[in-house]
Amino acid sequence: MVRLTITVTDIDTVVQLYQYIRLYRSDEEEGTYDHLAYITLLPSVTTYTYDDITGTTDYWYRSSYYGNSGESSLSDPVQGISPALFHGITYPVEVEFDADQEIIIRKIRRYIGDFHRLSRMYLEDCASNSCDFIHADEKTIELESKGWPVLVSLATVSGSEEKTSLTDPIVQGYKYLTFSGTLMNSGVCDYDIIDIWYYTFKFSDREIYEAYGDAMIPANVPSASITSDHLILQAAISLLENMTSDDMVDDGAVINDDASKYDPSPGLAERAKTIKRLKAMLDELVDEVIKDQIIALTGVLID
Repeated sequence: MVRLTITVTDIDTVVQLYQYIRLYRSDEEEGTYDHLAYITLLPSVTTYTYDDITGTTDYWYRSSYYGNSGESSLSDPVQGISPALFHGITYPVEVEFDADQEIIIRKIRRYIGDFHRLSRMYLEDCASNSCDFIHADEKTIELESKGWPVLVSLATVSGSEEKTSLTDPIVQGYKYLTFSGTLMNSGVCDYDIIDIWYYTFKFSDREIYEAYGDAMIPANVPSASITSDHLILQAAISLLENMTSDDMVDDGAVINDDASKYDPSPGLAERAKTIKRLKAMLDELVDEVIKDQIIALTGVLID
């Protein structure tokens, strides 16, 4: 499912001419757009949302105004976004990215297959050894997986408190949450329930966008001819190669015991194929730039 947000800049004028927003969807940005849905325009309401239940972030969307006055021209193509996995997100994001930056991050995530997933840590009054996740400083919790919190709640019999500041808790290395106050004293939890919802990933949004910013310009491509597609592919390749290097060091060995066998080779081989495919796509883009440069050459042939 993806969510679309449509903003009507001059609603008072628009509602005098039209009664609906008409949505269209296509598999490709420059492809054929099929009618998807109508959204009723309302006086004084400037922002509208539509959830495309069968949609993905690969689809493209355009919209128009429609009604008694006919139909307006179509908007520019846009892509929807995956709605928040947890409806009550209260903990801030690490970095506020604008719409263009989010599209870049989303494209790279699709190339490397590193999508946000939602996990939860529910620590209840030190039951089932849950306090083992709290470190000896009595105010740092270790997450079970690398991630970024979306909701942090501390509850006692008298009520609950949600953490809404980047400084409390502080996220350290996408692995540890350090709170401003203690969570336990002398081995006893100060709270009846510590509830943490968090996104898990191989790379955070910040790490992905930094890889995009650090992406090397492909050889033989003038800086003036570089597009975001060049850098997106280069960033995806670099991230996958880094991922492979880490996995080879940490989990690259084949392990056999009496009952089971662990062999990471198939997964690493599939990732190698993905890297090869992305490099081929980048090579094609580079070849297009070189061909355009040759076609643009002018001069006098001397025989």
